[in-house]
Amino acid sequence: MVRKPLVAHRRSARTAVRPRGPHLATVVRPLRDLHSERATRSISAPAGRTGVLPPDDGPPDRRRLYGRLAALFFAGAGVLGLVTLPLPAPGSNAPATAAVDAVALALGIAIWFAPWGRWPRRASLVIVPPAFALIAVGNTFGGEDVHTYGVFFVVAFVWIGMAHPPRTSAATVPLAAAAYVLPLFFLPGSVGAGLASAAIAIPLCVLVGEGIAWGVGRLEQIELALARERDRAEQLRELDEVKDRFLSAVSHELRTPITICRGHLEVLGEEADEREVRAVKALCVSELALMGRLVEDLTTVAWADGRPMLRWEAVPLGSFLRDMTAKAEAILGDRAQVVPGVAGATLRADPQRLTQALVNLLQNAADHTKGDRPVCLRVQSGPATWRFEVVDEGGGLPSGEEQMVFEPFRTGSSRGGMGLGLSIVRGIARAHGGEAGVVNRPGHGVTFWIRIPR
Repeated sequence: MVRKPLVAHRRSARTAVRPRGPHLATVVRPLRDLHSERATRSISAPAGRTGVLPPDDGPPDRRRLYGRLAALFFAGAGVLGLVTLPLPAPGSNAPATAAVDAVALALGIAIWFAPWGRWPRRASLVIVPPAFALIAVGNTFGGEDVHTYGVFFVVAFVWIGMAHPPRTSAATVPLAAAAYVLPLFFLPGSVGAGLASAAIAIPLCVLVGEGIAWGVGRLEQIELALARERDRAEQLRELDEVKDRFLSAVSHELRTPITICRGHLEVLGEEADEREVRAVKALCVSELALMGRLVEDLTTVAWADGRPMLRWEAVPLGSFLRDMTAKAEAILGDRAQVVPGVAGATLRADPQRLTQALVNLLQNAADHTKGDRPVCLRVQSGPATWRFEVVDEGGGLPSGEEQMVFEPFRTGSSRGGMGLGLSIVRGIARAHGGEAGVVNRPGHGVTFWIRIPR
């Protein structure tokens, strides 16, 4: 039996079973980012209906709708009055009535263009007193029939019920009663009959307004509950999708070194010489080291996400940068440039984790900066923070990917890997109470930074 050369088989195995990059790049977002995004997302509750949110907390489009509905009521009443001027009621004052109708029309136009979407819902109550005042003045000069303007009270309370929470209609009873009763003292006829009419009309209007407010409130609560259920269903769908992609990516990365090790062990015959055994042993140890690094990276991501257990120390900045200089030179060679920090300064951090984050940034720069272009590590002192920067002069990031590069499983290097390096950097920075980010210069390089409290 002729056995294939072991080195040639190793090369073919590596080529055949290690397709990296695009498969993992399809994993879009980590589970924790979905959780945090959903936690910060809020669905606007009906203003004043649920008893949970303040009355001014409602959808802007709905507030704008109610404001413009009031504008239509004002303008419509004004136009209706102007159109019916040729048909005056007995005892009416045509010039005064025309003036009231013109004011109503002008107010309607002004209310239409008011920015109700930017104002709280209760701000629209400011138009209720002018509405009742116009009804009262119109009734005073509109003729002898005290019942003519009762329909305008109904319209006003219908709008209050639609636009405002329950008990608002009841709160406006004194104002409405004054608008209904005061004109009676200036009109011919019995004041007592007018008071009897007011005793029926005003409570009836309040019942209409409160009934509408209750019904609209219930509809908004149902709408809110449906929106929350849709949001929960979407959250579960996205979490399930990310879980599947996460498991697929991890299984792919673990399967690759296992396949390589198994393939080389299967072709290693009993008559293999010591050189071939050592070669296979070295290969298996290397692949197992890759699996160990993968597990360590996943553990670090989980640790940084929910259980920040740092070993805090007072770290002299000078000695820390000297250690980083040695590591940077090991990764970048002569391209490494480390700028000395503030003399005698001390920072409070976990030196091992901070070193891990900076090494990841240096390795990332080494992977993406071609040729002999320098990579600079420097630290800047702020009033309350330390800012570590790794600056390269590579091609930069594609525009719009500045935040996506910090997501797990985002790989942009031909060298492969799980794409956890920058995610770990951000996790370590946040565990320190700081943040990590990037300043992108497309075509000219990029600056990755870590900011931690002093």
